[in-house]
Amino acid sequence: MITRLTLIDFMAHARTEFALAPGLNVLTGPNNTGKSAVVEALRCLAENPPPRHVIRHGAAEARVVAETDDGTTIAWVRRPKYALYELTRPGAAEPEVYAKFGRTPPEAVLAALRLNPVPIEGGEAVDVHIGNQREPVFLLNRPGTVLAGFFAASTEAAHLIAMQNLLTDRARKSKTEKGRLEKRLAGIAAGIDRLAPLPDIELRLETAAGIEAGLAVREEEAAALAAGLAARDRLAGRMAALAGTRAALAPLAGPPALSPTTALAALSADVGGLAGAVRHAAGRDRALAALAEPPRLFETSVLAGRLAGLDRARQAVAGAAGRAAALAELAAPPIVADVAALAAMLARLSADRARGMAYFRKTAALSRLAEPPRPAGVATLAADIGLLDRTRAATAALARKNAGLARLAAPPETRDVGPLGELLDALDAAKGRLAKARAAHEAKSRALAKLARGIEARLAELGACPLCGGELSAADFLGRGHNHAPKADTP
Repeated sequence: MITRLTLIDFMAHARTEFALAPGLNVLTGPNNTGKSAVVEALRCLAENPPPRHVIRHGAAEARVVAETDDGTTIAWVRRPKYALYELTRPGAAEPEVYAKFGRTPPEAVLAALRLNPVPIEGGEAVDVHIGNQREPVFLLNRPGTVLAGFFAASTEAAHLIAMQNLLTDRARKSKTEKGRLEKRLAGIAAGIDRLAPLPDIELRLETAAGIEAGLAVREEEAAALAAGLAARDRLAGRMAALAGTRAALAPLAGPPALSPTTALAALSADVGGLAGAVRHAAGRDRALAALAEPPRLFETSVLAGRLAGLDRARQAVAGAAGRAAALAELAAPPIVADVAALAAMLARLSADRARGMAYFRKTAALSRLAEPPRPAGVATLAADIGLLDRTRAATAALARKNAGLARLAAPPETRDVGPLGELLDALDAAKGRLAKARAAHEAKSRALAKLARGIEARLAELGACPLCGGELSAADFLGRGHNHAPKADTP
């Protein structure tokens, strides 16, 4: 049983959900509100009819979703070029999508919906679930053979025949599936036969892997042996060279014995030092020969202070050198940005501050003054001036009117107005009767329009003529009357 029906971008429905209760569900509402679209949605879900204009204007697709009482969800999706079904079984994370299935819905979808037409003898089928809005009552417009076949299909014999046909169809499908599986089994067996040499190939591969490992070990040993032979050849060449050198040096006599040179080295060092001292003394004498006699020494306290200052300066220089060495590793200081804008801003701030101080001084000076006197109200004076202007304008108008009246002739003598008054009374009475007649006419028009709407609604509920099955029209019913269409002959 369908418990929920959802229409998305289907005909006039943007998104409409129907929660269906067990038993009878009645859908009511005014005309052209989408009631027939709900029935059409069920028909599309159950039969997948040919493409029609069911996609809502501006949408990419139309979707009809039905949820059953066992938790299954069936969705029919109509797109401009094709339709598809989405079947979501209870507990499934993803839906089963059916596309390119032809005109008839897939068997899995029909089994989940259970809205299939009832097959009867003769190959026809009767839809017992969905009726057409413009067709007569169920089966009343079908031939007698269809009626007989439908009622025969409801008996137990018809069910047995249907079950037998279904069993025969299943047996045929099972035989077909068996043949297909046997062919597939034969193909798999042939493939397995082609793979029979695989054990021997695997054994050979294992043997080849062992041989390859042995060859790798032999290659490593051969490389080590080649390295040893190369080292032996190098040693043999070195020994031959040393033997040649020995043979060349054999005729020579031994070197003389060396005397101790420690005292000689110390003496040479002393001679060198003395020569340097002599040269230094000679240079100093030459430098001092050109000098005058040294000046007379004075008090040394000032010199001591200066020496102390020099020591402090020397310490400061040493500290500066240390700081310079420490700062040498640092990056250069950032380039100082142009401060012209900042100076201008400071100048403006100073000017604003000066103006603010002037304002505060002015405010302080004004705070000592008394409040200014309040002006008297001028409303009365303005009213008097307005009255004076109006009086002047009225006087001028009266003067112009008097000047105009002075040029007119005397008025004519008044005649008897009795007949004119009677005529006016008669006109007033006629206007009253006309108003009453119009009111009565409008009331009758409203009643007639209401009656026409009631007749039109009743004809819409009937849908078709119960006698002939033809279409009922309010214009025909209220005008020339309904013309019954001739009934089709029943074979």
